[in-house]
Amino acid sequence: MAGDSLAALVLSYLDDEDVALTPGDPAAETRTNTWGYAVPPEQIDVPAVGSALSQVASELGGRLSRRGEVGTCYAWYDEQAGQVRCSLSSAPPDRLAFGGRYRLVARATDVVALAAADQTPGLVAWAALADSNADEPAVRVPPFPVWAAALP
Repeated sequence: MAGDSLAALVLSYLDDEDVALTPGDPAAETRTNTWGYAVPPEQIDVPAVGSALSQVASELGGRLSRRGEVGTCYAWYDEQAGQVRCSLSSAPPDRLAFGGRYRLVARATDVVALAAADQTPGLVAWAALADSNADEPAVRVPPFPVWAAALP
């Protein structure tokens, strides 16, 4: 089943030996630790993928604990790319390296459900775009949801 395939892809994050905390270099953390997953929305098994994200956070938390490190495992739906993304950061959940505003959600499935509901992943409608040269004030974009687990 394709949803199970996405869950397996998410779990494969644990196999990446390059994933590591680099507290002094947040840009390197983002480059090294951020993975993106894109599948057709109708093939996303929301509970299975949410469970996989939680399992990744739990196992990463155990690894960090054994090394005396703390960090944050987090996931969000990148609407513009049409991807569920996850990452590991040395920053706490309220200071993740996003260029825009975000809001924390309680369940990983809250993020995965957004991908499953997007019937045109990676496409932004013309009507949703704003003219950057307009005389009117810029459109205020609401914060996007991010699931985050403080580790360990």
